[in-house]
Amino acid sequence: MPDSVRAKYYEHRAPVYDATSYRGNPETDAGLDLETAEIGDLLPRSLPADGRILEVGCGTGVWTQFLPGRVTAMDQSQGMLDIARTRAPHAQLVNAAFPPLPFPDDAFDLVFAANFYGLLVADERDAFLAEASRVARELVILDLRSDGRTHTEGLEHREVDGVPYPIFRRRFTPSSLLAELGGDVLYPGRYFLVVRAPLHKDRQR
Repeated sequence: MPDSVRAKYYEHRAPVYDATSYRGNPETDAGLDLETAEIGDLLPRSLPADGRILEVGCGTGVWTQFLPGRVTAMDQSQGMLDIARTRAPHAQLVNAAFPPLPFPDDAFDLVFAANFYGLLVADERDAFLAEASRVARELVILDLRSDGRTHTEGLEHREVDGVPYPIFRRRFTPSSLLAELGGDVLYPGRYFLVVRAPLHKDRQR
């Protein structure tokens, strides 16, 4: 899937993103709300209170608002950032596309990405991990858990205002995400997974 398609999709969807993300029925909505609250409590307790944190693909700031320390949050969608600004006024917001990460070497202590890593195809994942390793020492990935016991990936057909978008999406199991990143599972939810892993400079290109 070309990155331009993904960029257009999220810019188009920005005004309704919060109301429509993974929503559909009362049981799912309640589960998502509960896990969001639990992760929102976990992040400030687990991450460095005075650390330099870079969030990649911050979207509307749903998770940015929970990040402690000195937060820089980047996204390629200006529409998403406009909403994030109201939700996370403590963060420095950067309008930029990936790759690369537009920051110097070792600029941060930790890279955080929520519902972003699972959108990347193989070469994009390699580039992301290399760039994350260049700018920081640790990585925290929050992403979608598979509905079943197996990892799934492929094109998902989305639509906004009648416009179709084929979006590549991966949905993880704890073991599949750990196999790629190493580290530890911080949160093994029904809908979301959170993994924290060290970054290795030998991943850099």
